[in-house]
Amino acid sequence: MMATNIRHHLMRLVVVCTVLFSAVTLLGVAARLPDDDDASSLIEATAVVSATGCRNTIGQGIGTFISPTLILTSAHTLAGASDITVSTYLGVAPATIVAFDPTNDLAIVEVNEPHRSVVPLSALSLQSSSLPITGTIGVVRDENVIRLPITLRRSVKITTEDIYLDNDVIRPGFELEGDIIRGDSGAVIVVDGKGVGVIWSRSRTSAARAWAIDPIAGGDLIEAQQLSGMTDDVDLTRC
Repeated sequence: MMATNIRHHLMRLVVVCTVLFSAVTLLGVAARLPDDDDASSLIEATAVVSATGCRNTIGQGIGTFISPTLILTSAHTLAGASDITVSTYLGVAPATIVAFDPTNDLAIVEVNEPHRSVVPLSALSLQSSSLPITGTIGVVRDENVIRLPITLRRSVKITTEDIYLDNDVIRPGFELEGDIIRGDSGAVIVVDGKGVGVIWSRSRTSAARAWAIDPIAGGDLIEAQQLSGMTDDVDLTRC
C-alpha cells in the first residue's frame, strides 16, 4: 500500500486541511427526511457533535450513531472539551466521552436516550480488482443533513502527527474522492450499509481528494476503552 506523507507542519498547512469547524445546526431536518429507507436511515444516524471549553472556541464535526447510544466521531473535535452536545433531526442532547484516541483521531461519545437508526462498523479490504468502491456519508449542507457520495480509491498508511502535533504517527486509512468541506470531519463512510471509514482531512491542492481513518484497523484503543469503561490512559482536558 502506498504511503501518504504529510508529517511536517508546513505541509499540513499547505497540502492538507483538517476538516475541523462548522457553524451549523440541524433545525428543521425532520421535515425533510427522504422517502428512501436507506437514505433516511443514514440521515437519522447522522449528528453534529459540538464541543466547548478549549481555547474559548466551539469545535464542531460530524458524528454517526454506531449503536443506539454511541456516536463515532473525530478526536480533534473533542480535545479539551468541558461540554459536549449532539444535534440530530430529533433535537439536541448532552453527550459524554467514552473513548478517545489522539493517535488515530477517533473518539466515541455516549448519549442517554437510545437512537433508532445506527450504522454498524465493519472491516473493508480494498482489493485492486474491486476498486473504485462507492459509498456515502451523512453531512450537513445549508442546515440540512444530506447523503454525500464518495469514492474510495485505495488503502493507505497515513504518515502524520497526533492531534496535538507532538509525535509522528501512522494511521491506517483510505484515500477517497468527494466534495468534502470544513465541518465534515468525523463523518462515517457507509458502504453496503456498514461503516468502514471516518472522514479525516481534505487536500488543498488536489480537487475532491481526501482521506479517512479505518476505524477497525485503527480502533484498538477506543475498543479497549469501551470494554474497560475507562479513559485514564489519555488526557481529556488537553487542548
